[in-house]
Amino acid sequence: MPESEASDLELIRAFSNGDEAAFTTLYHRYRRQLYGFLNNLIGNNPAEVDEVFEETWLRVIDKLPKYRDEGRFSAWLFRIGRNLFIDRTRRRGSAGCRVPLDAEETPDIPAPVAMEPISGIDSAELEQVISDAVGQLPVEQREVFLLRQQELAFKEIAEIQNCSINTVLGRMQYALRSLRKFIREIDRGGLMK
Repeated sequence: MPESEASDLELIRAFSNGDEAAFTTLYHRYRRQLYGFLNNLIGNNPAEVDEVFEETWLRVIDKLPKYRDEGRFSAWLFRIGRNLFIDRTRRRGSAGCRVPLDAEETPDIPAPVAMEPISGIDSAELEQVISDAVGQLPVEQREVFLLRQQELAFKEIAEIQNCSINTVLGRMQYALRSLRKFIREIDRGGLMK
């Protein structure tokens, strides 16, 4: 079977047995997803994104022979990247790290209302607006939102964030409420003037 058709576990086993091409296949299979996740998680700092990306793959190479198939490889990979970012943030003294909102701090937001398309905005501007909105979310909420964009299950996200599935679901709910509020403000002309 060609390596491109092999499962993640088959590639991991092949790499553990000395097949470097198996790792290359695994790398190419997940490099864009990991880079996109880290880019959105870290924000407007391409140098740090590159450093965490490289550090993640170095850690994967080191830990891969001990990998136990307890879920999806991508969840394990994203957890390593996330943890490296958190460690770097802690070493810097939390500079630039957003503090998560507690339930008490989150304003009660009414159900979404139907919105007309934002006039005078093209798709590139809309993409930037959404990216900016996601970037303003607290780190834990942003992670949940971004990991769901990578099609990870809430259970896998809970494992990555080392918390309960209910906590993850709550973070997703708060993230969506915050994004809706942000977009409503734009629709009212508050940010696009």
